[in-house]
Amino acid sequence: MMNILDKLGAVLNDSTVKLGFLPDFPDDLSVLTEYRSSPPVHSFGGTDIVENVQLRCRGERSYEKISAFTDKLNRYSDTEISVIQETAILDIGRDDKQRQEYTVNFKIYRR
Repeated sequence: MMNILDKLGAVLNDSTVKLGFLPDFPDDLSVLTEYRSSPPVHSFGGTDIVENVQLRCRGERSYEKISAFTDKLNRYSDTEISVIQETAILDIGRDDKQRQEYTVNFKIYRR
């Protein structure tokens, strides 16, 4: 089973997406990070491991980029995972170098 950040990075397939960290340079970048997960979901069919991931985009075209990534990830499903958008795309303002930033959160169910 693949690490969840590696898996989502492969789904997005974009060289500007970093996994787990957001370096200071270049200006136009995105990052996928994990945060506190939810409890597993148990059923008679098995157990789904639930993971939470945030996508953060920064730069001049960050809203267009996060919108496109959200369209790609929301309701994505394959034999390993299902992804659901958990929040709206949020404008979190500008960083200390005045680069615009947006975030969106996803819940991932592993089979």
